[in-house]
Amino acid sequence: MTALLARIQDWFGRPVSRFIERLRLRLAQPDALLQVTLLGLFAGLVAALMVVAFRLALEGLQVYGLGLPGAERYESLPGEWRLLLPVAGALLLGLAFHLLPVGMRNVGVGHVIIRFHRFGADLPWQNAIVQFFAGIWGLLIGLSGGREGPGIHLGAFGGSLIGHSLGLPNNSVRTLAGCGVAAAISAAFNTPLAGVIFALEVVIKQYTLASFLPVILASSMGALLATTVFGPETVFNIEIHHQMSVWEVPTLLGLGLVIGAMAAGYIQIVEGTIARSWKWPVWARFAAAGVATGLVGLWVPEVLGIGYDSTDLAAAAQLTLGTLLVIALTKWLLASVTVGLGLPVGTIAPVLMIGAMVGGTLGSLLYHLGQIPLADVAFYTVLGMGAMMGATLQAPLAALAAVLELTSDTGAILPAMITIVVSGLVSRMVFGKGALYDAMLRANDQQMPGPSLWFNGDNIGVSSVIERRVAEVSCPCNLGHFEQALVDKPAWIVLRDEERNTMGVIRYAPARTAYDQLFNQALFDAQAEATRTAKEEAGETEPSVEVAQNAIQEPTDTETGADLADADEQNDALADEVRKTVRITPADLSGFYRAADVEVGYTLTQAQRVMREQDVGVLVARRMIGSKQTRSLGVMTAAMLEQAIVER
Repeated sequence: MTALLARIQDWFGRPVSRFIERLRLRLAQPDALLQVTLLGLFAGLVAALMVVAFRLALEGLQVYGLGLPGAERYESLPGEWRLLLPVAGALLLGLAFHLLPVGMRNVGVGHVIIRFHRFGADLPWQNAIVQFFAGIWGLLIGLSGGREGPGIHLGAFGGSLIGHSLGLPNNSVRTLAGCGVAAAISAAFNTPLAGVIFALEVVIKQYTLASFLPVILASSMGALLATTVFGPETVFNIEIHHQMSVWEVPTLLGLGLVIGAMAAGYIQIVEGTIARSWKWPVWARFAAAGVATGLVGLWVPEVLGIGYDSTDLAAAAQLTLGTLLVIALTKWLLASVTVGLGLPVGTIAPVLMIGAMVGGTLGSLLYHLGQIPLADVAFYTVLGMGAMMGATLQAPLAALAAVLELTSDTGAILPAMITIVVSGLVSRMVFGKGALYDAMLRANDQQMPGPSLWFNGDNIGVSSVIERRVAEVSCPCNLGHFEQALVDKPAWIVLRDEERNTMGVIRYAPARTAYDQLFNQALFDAQAEATRTAKEEAGETEPSVEVAQNAIQEPTDTETGADLADADEQNDALADEVRKTVRITPADLSGFYRAADVEVGYTLTQAQRVMREQDVGVLVARRMIGSKQTRSLGVMTAAMLEQAIVER
C-alpha cells in the first residue's frame, strides 16, 4: 500500500513540481502578464474572503454580542457603557499586546508598506492573525477607527501568502500583495476603481502594465464578492445628481482651503502624539486611547466606532449645524490621537467621516441661507469626504475615484477635482505636510536604515542633486586658461575635449596643487634657460643648476633697485610666457576622474543607466538637446546619487 501511494505521489507530484518551477522562472520575467494576472485574480479572491469574514464577525458581535439595534449604533448604549466599554476594552487590548513579542505588534497599513518595499512583500502570518482579532476587538469596543486598515493588512497578507507558498520571485509576490490591497479596499467600500488606484498610489507607488492589469482583476473580484454577500449598494447610502454652476467655484475653493488646513492639523496631531508617546509602554498608550474615547463618547456618542451611520445622517441633512461642528471637531481630535497612539484600527474611515461633517456643515449652511436645495447637502458632504481623503493620504486619484463611485454621478467629477486639488495643495505646500502613512512611518521609523519608501530614482531629477559650483576648460589647454578656471574656487573642474565632450573632472584641491607644481616647475625651467642663454651670449660658461637657482632667488647686495625691477619684469614676462605656452593634460593631474555627459533633465534612474553604459562613476549635467556649446551645469558622483535616494 505504501509503495502504491508513493507511486501515485510520484506520478502527480513530479508534473506539479515541474509546472511550478516553470511558473517561477516565467514570473521572474517582466512580461509574464497572463500568469501574474491569473494569480492576481486568485489573490483578490483570498483577500476579499478575509475582508468579508472580518466584517461579518465584527457586525455579528456588535448586534448579537453588544445588543446594538444595528451595526455602529453605539448611540443606543447607556452612558456608562459608552464610557466603560472603550476604557476597559482598550486596557485589555493593551495588556494583550504587552504580552506579545515586539515583532508581532506591527500591524496595519504602515506595516504593509514597510514589508512591501523593504522585505519583498513578505508579511508574517503571526502579525496577520494579531491584526484580525485585534482589529475586531478594537472596533467592537468603540475605538475611533475603520475596518479598512485591518482589511488592507489581511488582503496584502493573502496575496503574499500565495506568492511565498509557491516560491515565486519577489517581483511577483509584490504584485500579488498589491492585488490583495486593491481587493480589500474594493470589498470594504464596494468601490473597485478606488481600490485599484489606492493600491497603486499608496502601497505599490508605481504604475506599470505588469501591476495594473492584475490589480484591476483582483479589485473586481473583491467588489464581486462583497456585492454577493452584502448587496450591490456602496458602504454609504448617498445618491446625488448635481449640476455645477459658476457661482459655486468660490465656495468649493473655500471648502478645499478649510479641509486642507484640517488635514494638515490631523497629520500634525498624529506626529505629535507619536513623538510624545514614543517611549510609553504599549498598555499605557492603549489605555490612554480608551480613556479619551470613553470620555468623548460619553458626551458625543457619534464619534464611537467607524461612524458610517453618522455620515449617512449628515448627507441626509438630519443633523443640526451645531451637531455637525461638534462631531467634526471631536472626531478630528479623537481619531488623530487614537492613530498616533498606535491602536490597531484603520485610518481612512475617520478621515472620511471628518470630511463628511465639514462638507455637511457647509451644505447645511448654504441650505439654511436658501442658496441650495435640501438634496444638495449630500453633494457637499461627499465633496468633503473626497477632499479630506485626498489631502490626508495625498492620494488625489483614489479620492476622486471614490467620490465618483460613491455618488454614481459624473457631474461630481469637476467640483471634486477642484476641492481635492486645493485641499491637497494647501496641506502639502502651505503647511508642509505629506501623506499620513508617510508621516507615521517617518515618526515611528527613526532608527531603521534603508532605501527611501517615498521616493525612488524615477521621482528625483538630476538637477536637484548636482553640485553646481563648477568651472570648465578645454583640454589640453595652457596654464593660463586652467588658472582662470581656479579663480572662483569651484568644487569641480570639468575638462572637455576639442569637440566639447566631457573627458573627466577633478576636484578643486588636487587641481590647484597640480597647477602650482606644474607652473612652478615650468617657471623654474624657463628662468634657468634664460640665465644660461644670457651667460652664453656674454661668453661665459654655463652655470650649474644650483648656481642658476641662487642667481635667481638670491640677489646680491650690489644689485641696484633698477636691476631688481628689471629682474621682476623679466620674471613676470617669463611667467606670462609659461602660462601661454605650457599646456596641461589629464595625465598631469592626480585625482582626475573619467566622466560622461548626461542630460540635466534626466531622472536619477536614467543617470544610473548612463553610468553603467559608459562605465563611469561621475556625470556632468548639461543641456544636451541642441548645440554642444552649452556650458556644464553641475557634477554628480555615484555616491551623491545613491545618497539622494536614501535620504529622500
